[in-house]
Amino acid sequence: MKLYFKFKIALLSFAVSGILLVLFGIALFAFIYSSGIERIDRELRSLAEIPLRGGPRADSWNSFGQSLASIYADRTEQIVLAAVGGDGSTLFKSENFPRELNARIPPPPSTDPNAFITRLDRDRDGRVSRGEFDGPPDRFAVHDLNRDNFIDSDEIAHVPAPQFTGGPAQPPHHNGQLPPGRSPFSAASPIEAAYSTVRIGSAPWRAAVFSTPETAVLMAMNMDAFHREIRRFRTAFMMAVPAALLLLGAAGWYMAGRAMKPVAVIADTAESITAKDLDKRIPMVGNDAELQRLVRVSNSMLDRLEKSYHQAVRFSSDAAHELQTPLTILQGELDLAIQAAPDGSEEQQRCSQLLEETRNLKAIIQKLLLLAHADEGRLPIHAQPVNLSELIENAAEDIEFMAPKLSVFTDIDDSVRISADPALLNQVIRNMTSNAAKYSTAGGTAVFVLTRGPDRIRFTLSNTAPDIPAADQPLLFDRFYRAEKSRTAAGSGLGLSLAREIARAHGGGLVLNPYQDGMVSFTLYLPNA
Repeated sequence: MKLYFKFKIALLSFAVSGILLVLFGIALFAFIYSSGIERIDRELRSLAEIPLRGGPRADSWNSFGQSLASIYADRTEQIVLAAVGGDGSTLFKSENFPRELNARIPPPPSTDPNAFITRLDRDRDGRVSRGEFDGPPDRFAVHDLNRDNFIDSDEIAHVPAPQFTGGPAQPPHHNGQLPPGRSPFSAASPIEAAYSTVRIGSAPWRAAVFSTPETAVLMAMNMDAFHREIRRFRTAFMMAVPAALLLLGAAGWYMAGRAMKPVAVIADTAESITAKDLDKRIPMVGNDAELQRLVRVSNSMLDRLEKSYHQAVRFSSDAAHELQTPLTILQGELDLAIQAAPDGSEEQQRCSQLLEETRNLKAIIQKLLLLAHADEGRLPIHAQPVNLSELIENAAEDIEFMAPKLSVFTDIDDSVRISADPALLNQVIRNMTSNAAKYSTAGGTAVFVLTRGPDRIRFTLSNTAPDIPAADQPLLFDRFYRAEKSRTAAGSGLGLSLAREIARAHGGGLVLNPYQDGMVSFTLYLPNA
């Protein structure tokens, strides 16, 4: 049971840890993958922003391509670039640009100033943070968010200069004209970006399209290196998981053993307490309040049990002693009455019947007294050499008088001698013989077998009888229990119980054997000493 419980705890720890590790691994891989994708996106954007701010100049894009090649000299095939100007011309295209990405090159951006919009917002203080150009390049309007209308360019002199996000502030001319040579598409122009993952052959690529009103760029990075890194990490994780689970299982087994150790001490001590040593108590184990409370409650229960048990034993012993005296007197008076009554008279027969019942009652009281002594662990054993073979042969002869129609067979080893109390041992054999005579079927058989083994002596008495019901078998050795439920059945129900206690007091035992060949059999074991 202890090992089973430890196994359950270790298995539970293994299962819970495994589930947590799997969930942690899934979350970790998702985080690493998303973080890696974000890192690639940031890298692509940071690379693209530099030439995009420079405008649609082919020479600047060529210089950028050379710089890009020098930066990624060891993996130029891992990153590609294609730039398209506003007039549709290709400003730059990497030499190793995959053909599969040609269809993804963005169309040229619109150079129509009327289509270019930069929003102008006004905060609560009335300051302009972004401008909105609308209409011809020499005119624009300002959207006043506070008043929800448009301010004409004639009113622009009363509006603070707009600050363009992403580039230096360029205040408009006081009469609504742009500064000479200034294009509405400037370094302050916003960069729009779109990201996607595409597969070219068997390789995944991360592609990004960046566009301004003047230039459109497609940049793509091969994700093979990224996926190799993910696979290496996944392999390392999968190799570490079994080792971690084994360690956690071993830790669970160890912790379960530590947790079960005080409980095992309590269980072993409680299991070793019998009727003969009810004074034993469970030692205080561990420092846990729950275990200490369990020990205190168990010991209190044992105190009450010991007290009640000793009271019951004393009562049985005292009652048996007290009843013996009046029964002895009654037996003597009945003997006198039988002798005084005329021979064959009704009075003499009635007194004979009363005398027989008195003797039965004295035998029961004597058995109760012996059982009380056995319960106290002080059954008097006056050991001396006993010829067990002779006792069993005499019992086999007696059963022929008890049940004349019973066929008796014997297989008794000669001169089997042991050290035992002859009176008590004879009582055990007589009880077994009496049961065989009472419960054997008419015309049945009784078999007496005595054998000497190297360690113990075995006496088996078998008799033909119906099988004892399975529900009754565990109760056969209980006191006052009889498999025959009729109140007219012979016997007090103490014979087998007392016989087993006497056998145990001699270091042996009495057991019921399995039903075989239509015969019920009991075996008496005694030490071969």
